[in-house]
Amino acid sequence: MKPWKVFLKFNKSDSEKELELFDAKSYFGGYLKIKRSYFNKLIKIIKMTKKYSTGKAIERVLSPEEEDLTLNPWMLLLIKDNEKGKSFWFFIKREKDLSGILVAIGPESFVEYNKQNSEAKREIKQIINYIIAYLNKFEVIILLPNNIA
Repeated sequence: MKPWKVFLKFNKSDSEKELELFDAKSYFGGYLKIKRSYFNKLIKIIKMTKKYSTGKAIERVLSPEEEDLTLNPWMLLLIKDNEKGKSFWFFIKREKDLSGILVAIGPESFVEYNKQNSEAKREIKQIINYIIAYLNKFEVIILLPNNIA
């Protein structure tokens, strides 16, 4: 399976850093849709806690087929579970109705774990929900495209 490639650039003077994320379609028999209300709750949480932050860093996006999809409205959630010491990456495309679609996950260690886990679908959904329910359990950085105003 070819990965999604997300290139991050935090400052104009920095070089790009490449992340490889893996298509989430295989876990859900399609892409997982995330409701608009989820993002509304996430915005409130960002304003409430210092453990959640946002920034611009997504410079370029290449699909597994090497198609340049940079201009889509992307969000990259970099999540650290403080209790388990594990990290998760969720790559989300926002839709016109302000819902979102989970397109890819990472890092590779999380992907490998999920390949061998019969409960992967349930656990991924659970992590997504826990992010907005258990604020002290996680540290979250939400990266947005550099090309937005």
